[in-house]
Amino acid sequence: MKWLVGSSLKIRIAAVAGFLFLAGITLLALFATWILHGDMQDLVSKQQLTAASYIARDIDGKLTLRRDSLQRVALNMPPELFADPPALQKWLEDRKAIHTMFPAGLLVIPPDGGPPLADTPRQQTRPKSFTDRDWFIDVIASRDTVISKPLIARASKEPALVVAVPVFDARNNLLGILVGVTPLATPGFLDLIQGSRPGSLGTYQLISLRHRMIALTSEQGTAVAQLPPRGEDPIIDEAVDGARGIRIISNAGGAEELVTIADIPLPNWLLIARQPTREAFATVGNTLRNMLLITSLLALPIFVLLFAALNRLLQPIATLAGDLHDMAEGTRPMQPIEIRSSDEVADVAKSFNRLQGKLLEQEYRLAEMAHHDVLTGLPNRLLITDRMENSLRQMPRVGQSLAVLFLDLDDFKKINDSHGHQVGDLLLIEIAQRLVNCVRSADTVGRLGGDEFLILLSPAGDPLEAAERVAEKCLQALAIPARIGDLALTVSASIGIVICEKQHASSTTASQLMSQADVAMYRAKAAGRNRYAVYPYQTYPTSSHNV
Repeated sequence: MKWLVGSSLKIRIAAVAGFLFLAGITLLALFATWILHGDMQDLVSKQQLTAASYIARDIDGKLTLRRDSLQRVALNMPPELFADPPALQKWLEDRKAIHTMFPAGLLVIPPDGGPPLADTPRQQTRPKSFTDRDWFIDVIASRDTVISKPLIARASKEPALVVAVPVFDARNNLLGILVGVTPLATPGFLDLIQGSRPGSLGTYQLISLRHRMIALTSEQGTAVAQLPPRGEDPIIDEAVDGARGIRIISNAGGAEELVTIADIPLPNWLLIARQPTREAFATVGNTLRNMLLITSLLALPIFVLLFAALNRLLQPIATLAGDLHDMAEGTRPMQPIEIRSSDEVADVAKSFNRLQGKLLEQEYRLAEMAHHDVLTGLPNRLLITDRMENSLRQMPRVGQSLAVLFLDLDDFKKINDSHGHQVGDLLLIEIAQRLVNCVRSADTVGRLGGDEFLILLSPAGDPLEAAERVAEKCLQALAIPARIGDLALTVSASIGIVICEKQHASSTTASQLMSQADVAMYRAKAAGRNRYAVYPYQTYPTSSHNV
């Protein structure tokens, strides 16, 4: 039968229905039609809910990525640059990786809200004062990262969003505010909202609850506007009042719309997908009318066989909708949909699998950025702390002790001051690779920030001997000049070693080990640098002898 009617689901339904009608099936068709009506409405509703939920999560993920990336850049800003605007401008321009996320500009604003200390790309139209900006007022008041309300950027005249991160010195004094501006319609950000619709008559609306504003809609040219007065749009009123999920709501004109409302947690936004029910359920209504006309003339057997045949043909759609619903509700893990046919349902499943693959790839990239140092690619403080805690938990089981080495480069600031931060960054990358080459694959080398590194050795029977051997190798490796362009640079390190015996593992934390290793490192610096010290009692110069 399949080869006669092709792979189109519509053709198969029409062929089976015609065959069954000609066979004389009558009475149960009316009952089957009403059940089909409900099933198809549920399917359309679930599809809109699934699409809106994915779009909302995607927007939240993109905002989170921009906030976290800007925070990492702010944490790495050398405080001394705020006293040297040209150097600050060059440092900001060198942060190429963050520029694509904020194409409308990266700025460093002084605490008084005056003209930017640095900005990229450079624009003469930048305002001379930012004290009236909501994000500036909120950062000064909260001393925390702020995502602004949707706004029209004064420089570009485009709908945009501002992410502002305060920058502090070591004494928690506010040095300035790092600001990133991204147009809402930036490719890869929110550009798919404009011009994209649920159906041909529907629309997407992004709403900022906190600011009671419409950030963006499917309509070109409609963005950054105040919410309509209460009572003018019942759908927006219900969303603001806390309605979530999918439902049918009558708009101000009395027409029913299929509405999906999803939260976007980070900026406290809402995504509203709305579509007139007359369009959303148009296919359902047409099918119902045609079948009712025919079934009024036919007998009960036609209804029975028609319902059975259509139920079988539409089972892949119901199965697909059930799989998507379960994934959206979190009752089953995210995994590729099994493709059981070669029709339109298979096309939907393939598209979902491709979308899921892209989302999983994005989640992996975000996880990598959250746990690794942007410059060197080494594990950052968060990841190395987690590994240290795991090693402490495993020590009683493996019956061996643990060693931690805290490395601080000696006078590294002089290299940055003499040759610039770009040379300093290249030297840090070279040092990171040398440290990795000094340890085994089971050990971990991480960058804590600035010129501080930490080495976590895997549990060993004689951890002190292993740690001293690694410390000697590190000091010898750093003694070899590093070629950076035309420069031959040499830098030494002061190393602090701390040993956690297996019997103390349960009462020791990663934070304590880092602090003790830090104390030992400062003891090595006090003893003349370019050497290592063991917490709490021994200090050794660099040498090749066994200690």
